Amino acid sequence: MAEIDARLAAIAERFAAQAAETSAAIAAALDGEDRSELARLTHSLAGRAGMLGYGAIGNAARAVEEAVDAGFSGDAITGLTQDLLSELVQLHRG
Repeated sequence: MAEIDARLAAIAERFAAQAAETSAAIAAALDGEDRSELARLTHSLAGRAGMLGYGAIGNAARAVEEAVDAGFSGDAITGLTQDLLSELVQLHRG
């Protein structure tokens, strides 16, 4: 059990270390108005965050993905994405 816990801790540490890179990719997709890439990135992030116990990030990522899939306005998607990016910044700084 200790070995599994150690592996999960290492994965969570890598996830946190990659927060800046993940933020940059999401911001680039948003700036480029590439909704399919934004949905892909946030879908992946939501799954990884949820598995690692980062519920706020997972929820924020899922909200962006769902907004894109539902065809929300650019302003709504931008607002949700900014919320997600704020969560990632806190993780990266934390």
